[in-house]
Amino acid sequence: MDTGLGERELTQGLLHGGGARNVWPLPSIGVYVALAIGLLVSLQLFYSTIYSVHTDLAGAALSGRLAVTLGDSFSNYSLYFPPAERAWFTLSVWLSDLTGMQLDLTVIMMAGVAVIFSVGLAFHIRQQTVGASPLFIVVSLALLVIIPVLYKNVFGLREHMVVLGLWPYIVLRISDPDNSVIGPKTRVLLGVWLGVTLLFKYLYSLVVLLVEIADAAVRRRPSALFRIENLISGGIVALYLFLWLVIDPAQREAIGAVVSAIDANLTSWQTNLYQSALHLALSFFFIALTVIYKLSVREAATALAMVVAAIAASWIQSRWYSHHLFPIFMAYLAWLWIVHRHIKLLWIVAVAVVMARPVVGEFRNSAIYQVTFDEVEAAMDRPDLSISGKRVGVLTMHPSPFNQYLATQGAIRWNASMNNSYVAAELKPLDRPENADMVLPPVTLEEPGRQMLHDDMLRLWEDMPPEILILDQSTSWPLEFISVEWKTAFANDDRFQAILAQYKPVFEHKGERLEFTYYVRIDAEQ
Repeated sequence: MDTGLGERELTQGLLHGGGARNVWPLPSIGVYVALAIGLLVSLQLFYSTIYSVHTDLAGAALSGRLAVTLGDSFSNYSLYFPPAERAWFTLSVWLSDLTGMQLDLTVIMMAGVAVIFSVGLAFHIRQQTVGASPLFIVVSLALLVIIPVLYKNVFGLREHMVVLGLWPYIVLRISDPDNSVIGPKTRVLLGVWLGVTLLFKYLYSLVVLLVEIADAAVRRRPSALFRIENLISGGIVALYLFLWLVIDPAQREAIGAVVSAIDANLTSWQTNLYQSALHLALSFFFIALTVIYKLSVREAATALAMVVAAIAASWIQSRWYSHHLFPIFMAYLAWLWIVHRHIKLLWIVAVAVVMARPVVGEFRNSAIYQVTFDEVEAAMDRPDLSISGKRVGVLTMHPSPFNQYLATQGAIRWNASMNNSYVAAELKPLDRPENADMVLPPVTLEEPGRQMLHDDMLRLWEDMPPEILILDQSTSWPLEFISVEWKTAFANDDRFQAILAQYKPVFEHKGERLEFTYYVRIDAEQ
């Protein structure tokens, strides 16, 4: 990813006070702005004509829309919406309303701007230290845009935003090991950027922590832990957690409720151990290359710390889905960038082939999401089914395409949660092959956290009824053998039955992959 410049000679010159000679000049602002505009336009065209955004990204954007619509009363109907995400997606709603742009495309634009800033900061650091050509910008932009799109379309998700914060940080650690070139202003800017992006998923602060510990241990300089950028980013994350979780016990209770709602997705410690070993395996090959080619121990320790921290974050979450694996993949990609100038092309190609396999697999797996989105878009393409600007209550399981569809149509999802995963958690004990054809019993929701989430939804529908209800029975993931039927699931819930009695079905779709029923309020037609 680097230039063809003599990197070692440049570094030596800098460390001895000679400065970096023969360094490519920073591209003119006009050229960089043109490149940035081209990227943003390309993303808009891609996501408006070819691809739909990730269901989780659309779901979070719709939560932002609901938060803006309800204002101060939002907290009465939503247990959990982390402040950083709420601020980000509230901003997307404001920009969408201001520009008239679709909400999902607005979020993509904001993520694109974040990519541009991340790459620009990384290039500035690299160019000022060891030298970098404009090719560094082009390749960085490509990797931070194309890889997330191919990798199960995680572009714009929390993990992608975290990677955007970590990229210039890693470039600084590798390019300015002695803190002798990059001045305090750039470090302050980096610290703020890193701290803000880590708020999207603060567990990945482990990456910074382990990288700094590894660097300090190898160099035997504990004082290196207290660099400006570390203090600022760590302070931002610490203050955020203090204000959000420490002083507000209700938020800790909310996290417990959310965990209980998704515990059907959580893996056992045996699975965590297996997945950790599996994803750590490639690091041994990189360590072998370090020994064979006598590469920098400090750089190897830094790279290994990145990988271990990303794996540890997934272990802590007890989830190993695509967006959890993405930071691990990007950590290995950064490791390849670190060593690529010092090893033979054969090994670069070999590692690239190994790393291409999961990308291809994730890309193939994302096809079903695009197909189901196309199906719901075609099924709803009727004048009497318009949802633009309307309040739409949805019962759905992941990965339903309705979050993307509602976002593209300008509807307001009248649920605080993007799906009803707590029902899957309730039915998980019955998810066995022998029960594939059984009529499932109604859920009891005796677990307090699940009941709280369900109660929030019902109170919102009782206090401010949605104009439309959609009962989507297309998917029941993570359940493998049984399927959720919403009327049956809530058959013993008098409040839900009373709400449903106020609606009548006007459209039912049973397609190749989707099955849902569209309801309208009876009094709205009278």
